Amino acid sequence: MDAREQLELVGKLLLAAFCGGFVGWQRDRRRYVAGLRTMALVAMGSLLFTAINQVYGQDRVTANIVTGIGFLGAGIIFRDVGTVRGITTAATVWAVAAIGVAIGVELYLVALVATVVVFVILEMRPFTEYLAGRRSELPLHNPLRRNHAADAEDEGTNRHDD
Repeated sequence: MDAREQLELVGKLLLAAFCGGFVGWQRDRRRYVAGLRTMALVAMGSLLFTAINQVYGQDRVTANIVTGIGFLGAGIIFRDVGTVRGITTAATVWAVAAIGVAIGVELYLVALVATVVVFVILEMRPFTEYLAGRRSELPLHNPLRRNHAADAEDEGTNRHDD
């Protein structure tokens, strides 16, 4: 791999870190365990494995990313008495891995659009609660403000900084 190709890969790494980090920023604002750093690392790792796949022609690498992220997601999901927590975070990790793969195969526009779509979906929770009848008022607040209350659906109540 020559210097130009390596510089292109560095650009892909930065884009993957940005896309994953943007989604993770939303998770950090809600005080979830899997936040900016986790999502940026998942996207970058997926990109690197995909780039290795393209350089060395190992076609099974992408399939193994999906399997590996499945195991990571399974570790995020917790079953509590009568409830399951962490499903949204696990699905977010899975989606961010796919964004990293998309960047790895040079689907840049698709990766950027997917990043925005994932972010919007994660921000829709108050509206879906209103539509389901779990909220009495339509929430019309600033969506970019930091919310210190975690959703009961995820594991955000026991956040630790390392």
